[in-house]
Amino acid sequence: MSKKRIVIIVFGFVFIVMILPYALEVFIFRNNVYSVLSNGEWGGFLGSYIGGALGGIGTLLAVFITTKETRKIQRENSAQIENEKRRNEKKERKKFVDEIAKDIATYITDISNYFYACRVLERLHYEEQMLNKELNDVEGEIGIKHTKLKKLCIVNDDETEEYLSIQNELEELKQKESELQYQIERNSKEMEQNKANRTIANERYFLLKIKLQNIESGANILKQLKFIHKNSANVVGTNLDFINVETDKLLNMTVQFVDRYVNQKLI
Repeated sequence: MSKKRIVIIVFGFVFIVMILPYALEVFIFRNNVYSVLSNGEWGGFLGSYIGGALGGIGTLLAVFITTKETRKIQRENSAQIENEKRRNEKKERKKFVDEIAKDIATYITDISNYFYACRVLERLHYEEQMLNKELNDVEGEIGIKHTKLKKLCIVNDDETEEYLSIQNELEELKQKESELQYQIERNSKEMEQNKANRTIANERYFLLKIKLQNIESGANILKQLKFIHKNSANVVGTNLDFINVETDKLLNMTVQFVDRYVNQKLI
């Protein structure tokens, strides 16, 4: 009950208490109506009657005020409990989306490394093929030179000018053969160092599928994850900027999801 109403009720009671004796004097004790009861008896009766009535009214009013205040306190307590419940639920949602954000960040880091590793390996495989082809050509030329030298040795007992020329060419070819073998060995080591692996990305991918599969607002994230995962090793069908463009989209989707989920916004 408001303070204004309480003040009005108090003033009403004061007014009644002050005006009641005068009203009794004028309308009861100073009238010409005949009564078998004396003024004293009327005074006692009316005093008891009015006193009981006012007491009852006061009691009812007290009960009304108490009940109203009790309901107000109950509503405030219920509102406080509901607010506390909402805060706890929001904390739980915040904890959940923090885990999602961490999984997304870990996934993007690992899948990006895998994407670029695949590109490096593709280049190294191509270089290896070219080096092996060149080495095969050199080894073939070395075999031809050895055959020519054997023929010259059979025809001529001493080393002719042609023999020495072939010998020099053979030395150059052997030097080139050694250089190519070294490049192939170095290329193999580099391939081993850049060996593509997306074990961590696979783990996060499946974790995110489990966590988001029943959340409607997470459907776009799962769709984008699937697209990135499927094309991360597609060297021929994707551009070099593929991983940056698509992971940026995934990040933006995650930011929107976090805001909607934590604050329970309608989509």
